[in-house]
Order: sequence, then C-alpha cells, then structure tokens
Amino acid sequence: MLRSLLFLVPASALGACAIPNSASNAVVVTETKAIVESCKRIGDTNGDSGVSQALLLDRARDSALSRLKIRAAEAGGTHVLSSVADPKWKGPSTDGVIYKCG
Repeated sequence: MLRSLLFLVPASALGACAIPNSASNAVVVTETKAIVESCKRIGDTNGDSGVSQALLLDRARDSALSRLKIRAAEAGGTHVLSSVADPKWKGPSTDGVIYKCG
C-alpha cells in the first residue's frame, strides 16, 4: 500500500526529501575543528535542499544535517565540519567541509 502511495507524490516534492542510509548514518557532523585536524579534506558541501521552503528551524536543521551526511557519504567522507552541528543553529548557512578520517 505504501509503495503505491509513493508513486502519487510528485517528483518535485521528493527533491526536498533527505533519505538517510547506512553510510550516511555513520557520518559525523561537528563544529569542532580539532576533531578533523588530522583528517583528509575531501571538499566543500552544503545542506541546502535547493528548494525554496519555509520550515520550522528545528526541522530545517534536521533536514540540513541529513543532507550534509548524505552528501558526505556519497563523496566518501566520514565527517563534516559545519555550523549546522550546533544545536542552537539558526541558519541561514548550511555550508560544510567534508573530511575522511581514520
């Protein structure tokens, strides 16, 4: 039943979704530079959805964290250095730097 309902959702609405997987769940998002000092820098990323939307700040933070983790996992990273890691994050920046540690 749920599978058939997913086909009814417009593809444009799915673009805003961040669906974590086992690789992205292992990614650590931190704002502490010392944690990634000895790691290899892979590149820049962001947790922006690319869709203009108004979300509650806590929900926006959760979505940005998920997207940062997914993008880091796709790039082969294990950590992301980003201000989004701060529980008091109020936006708007969702920028981060991907690192591979270990």
